[in-house]
Amino acid sequence: MTADSFPGTGGTAPGGGVQAPPAPATVAVAVGPVLGFRELSERVIASVFDRYPWLNRVLMGVLAVFTGTCVVAVVARLSPLPLIPVPLFLVAGYGLWQARGVTERRQLVNWVLLFALATMVGFWLISVVGRWVE
Repeated sequence: MTADSFPGTGGTAPGGGVQAPPAPATVAVAVGPVLGFRELSERVIASVFDRYPWLNRVLMGVLAVFTGTCVVAVVARLSPLPLIPVPLFLVAGYGLWQARGVTERRQLVNWVLLFALATMVGFWLISVVGRWVE
């Protein structure tokens, strides 16, 4: 039994049967190069830095607060151990400083990656120092 064999009063097929919709028209799609993870991350990071030019200054301020917190922790704990992540925060700040003047996407990703890795390792060192002090 097919769809055309059902009698009906509102169909468009001869004899009142049901007719299938017309086949969709084929559309030619231009296929570009397949982008990988590196190209995608370059696009995302470049668009964020282009859209929010104040983001670099905000991140520098946040790094300054992190460094200041480590210095205050030295005074509060009477131990130099909280100063261990400070060099990594300085490296992260250097990465941000270099990223602000870069126009090429690949270099921008490299400097932002340096910032992100140095900041994450600095936080990891804070947690390690916190376990040592306990």
